[in-house]
Amino acid sequence: MTQIAEGHEGTLLPFPERVPELPGYVPDPVPEGEGFRVRLARFAQGVKHRRHLLKYAVKATYLTVSAPVVGTARLAGTGWRWIRADDYGSARGDSPAFVEAVRTRRRRQAWMIAGPYLGVTAGAWLLWDGAAPVLSLSLVLGTGTAVEVKRRLADRTTPLRFPGLGKKTPADNAVVRAAISAKLATGSVEEMRLASPVITEASGWSTVLQLPPGQRARKAIGKEADFASALGVGETQVVFDLLPEHAGRLAVYVAKADPFLKIYPSPLIGRTDPMDFWAGIPAGVNGRGKPETLRLVDASLLVAGEPRAGKSAAVNGIIGCAALAVTPRIHLWDGKGAGDHRPWRKIAHTAEKRNASGLLAHLKRMQAQMERVFDMLDEAGGSAKLTPALCRQLGVDIELTVVDETRYYVTSPQGEEIVDAMVDIASRGPAAGVLLVLASQRMTTDAIPGPLKGVCSLRWAMRCPDSTASNAVLGQGAVGRGFDASEIPRRTHRGVGILDADGSEPVKLRSYFLDDSGPDLTDIAEAAYVLRQAAGTLPAGPAPVDQVDDAPVRDVLAAMGEAERMHTAELVARLAERQPSMGWDASKLAAVLRPYGVTPGDLKVGGINKNGYRREDLLAALGGF
Repeated sequence: MTQIAEGHEGTLLPFPERVPELPGYVPDPVPEGEGFRVRLARFAQGVKHRRHLLKYAVKATYLTVSAPVVGTARLAGTGWRWIRADDYGSARGDSPAFVEAVRTRRRRQAWMIAGPYLGVTAGAWLLWDGAAPVLSLSLVLGTGTAVEVKRRLADRTTPLRFPGLGKKTPADNAVVRAAISAKLATGSVEEMRLASPVITEASGWSTVLQLPPGQRARKAIGKEADFASALGVGETQVVFDLLPEHAGRLAVYVAKADPFLKIYPSPLIGRTDPMDFWAGIPAGVNGRGKPETLRLVDASLLVAGEPRAGKSAAVNGIIGCAALAVTPRIHLWDGKGAGDHRPWRKIAHTAEKRNASGLLAHLKRMQAQMERVFDMLDEAGGSAKLTPALCRQLGVDIELTVVDETRYYVTSPQGEEIVDAMVDIASRGPAAGVLLVLASQRMTTDAIPGPLKGVCSLRWAMRCPDSTASNAVLGQGAVGRGFDASEIPRRTHRGVGILDADGSEPVKLRSYFLDDSGPDLTDIAEAAYVLRQAAGTLPAGPAPVDQVDDAPVRDVLAAMGEAERMHTAELVARLAERQPSMGWDASKLAAVLRPYGVTPGDLKVGGINKNGYRREDLLAALGGF
């Protein structure tokens, strides 16, 4: 008996009348002249699929049948170990008499539970129904089955999830329609589809979007807000990720609520054991609610953002991790001078503020340290890059230099030399364990010169005032690629930034919260002090805290003499007499005093109105340090 198969006109299929439906097996039409060979190949393919189905049928049967037996046996074994009091014994230092007393009490408790159960079962069997023992046994096996199924689900490498389920999980076609409305692809959008079902997750849902052939998923980055609008959710709830194995597929995650409105306390708070600085620094939580780690030992870091955007918390998190790591030597240079680093002073090897000449001297010491470590690595003949094992072998460790308000130092009279030294350290230092962290509230070229920014492979942009400033931190073209720190809401998302780690796509995250006005920093510093004291890695003496490079201001005051105000031309002439080698002129004088907040203005001296300086401004600059 034969029939014509649907979609295969002209092809005769043998009995049975229905074509067998096998998952993934769709018979192809038989070309003319190749009947026997194609039928043989089709038969072999069918056998292969049947074997595949048989294999999984046997596996499913085994798992189904074994669950009650294994679960009940596991339940019985747990109960027997409890009755025997295996959780007590000589390993705990318990006496035999005490253990026997526990066993006696537990046997009595077991009989108090099992006795009535068996009595009710026997009574029901004799007086009511002969199936009572079967029902009783079924209850026991059901409990064992529940125990075993729960264990198997807990042992799964990935949680058991079901597509399309969940309170806020949309249907597949709704996601595709939203992607089309957001113009995630152009051209033949009818070929857009989902490459993975919509999966419900604990805090949202996820899927993989297949773009039309020839369309790159990278071009969809930056259109999260458009997609969120089409779905009817907040723009910060949408996260797009690229899949390295397929350029035309986009991983989509949508959170149930804005993940960046939640405050995440720093994991450093309350920690009393040492950290592994080489394993990475806890940076914050990304849009998926997952922790992000910053590996600082591989490159130098630039942190920038407008005031009150969360930059200080990010920097303090780095310092705190280094402090708890016990061995890294910490050097803090504060260009603002407001005492932001006060909690860390007793464990830091350097803690100075507004001292440009001191920073230059320190950077030169770090350059000498680099050369010394490179010579030691060369002589060791192994790795050309410092590792934890080599640190122990060579007797060296991480040298972490944190420069806050970098603009103060790079615009100082020593600024050119400081920038040159920083560029050298940022480019070569990580291989020798000499690390540099630069922080700034200004994102202009005078705050972070181009050559210095170019060698900082790690960039962390908090909220920026505009897209130009965002590009200044993350690099030219970052906004065009969808990474714009100026779009971060100002008031509600403090601490949210974009971290661009070398070698991976930038990620938006909220940094861990550290209350700089509360006990958080003090408690972490105290814990670090105790750990370093036990390890013998505290600095030899207290770090200097208030050294100020005020010599330029004092030189100008000395040249002014007793005058309360002086025109620029006369002041420059006096400075040239006192320091002829400095090449004083009006522009140099303005550049020297600018970092101290002193600027020239119109002054009337002897009835003549010209540009000049006031003594009170210079004295105020000294008093502000």
